[in-house]
Amino acid sequence: MEPHADELDDCRSPEQDTSHDGLARPTTHDPPATADAHAHAHAPDGVAQPAFAHEKLDAYRVACEMAVLANRIAARIPRGHRNIADHLVRSASNSVLLLAEGANRRGAASKRQRFVESRGECGEVAAAGDLIVGMDLGPRPEAERLKALAGRVSAMLTGLICRLQ
Repeated sequence: MEPHADELDDCRSPEQDTSHDGLARPTTHDPPATADAHAHAHAPDGVAQPAFAHEKLDAYRVACEMAVLANRIAARIPRGHRNIADHLVRSASNSVLLLAEGANRRGAASKRQRFVESRGECGEVAAAGDLIVGMDLGPRPEAERLKALAGRVSAMLTGLICRLQ
């Protein structure tokens, strides 16, 4: 459920009623979707809707999954290699945080820059996975899963970046 670029870059003036894709957009003349300001914050079945733009992104959910796995793997890395564990946790966390920051920025250039930085952090996570496998610092299947998640997040970020150019 990756959003369209128009959903990511909310810089249009309210007077614009169409975008390059021809989809109708609300104008300042359109009535609010609901008179109750609270009603739009919840789904019909009572489940809360995401409050922030990043919560709507599949890339964010996968990045969080990657960070959780990275933390679990890092906790089991032996003492003599704590620098790798620390770097793994930092890069996985930074990927999530930069992705969220980018999604919540207003300008396309600012969004793009944060997404590029987040993608770079994914590369570091994948490299840490290589070190874990190569130096036999943790279970190979988990390290390979970590690398797969990092690659998936990186690919999703590439798509988001391309949509903002």
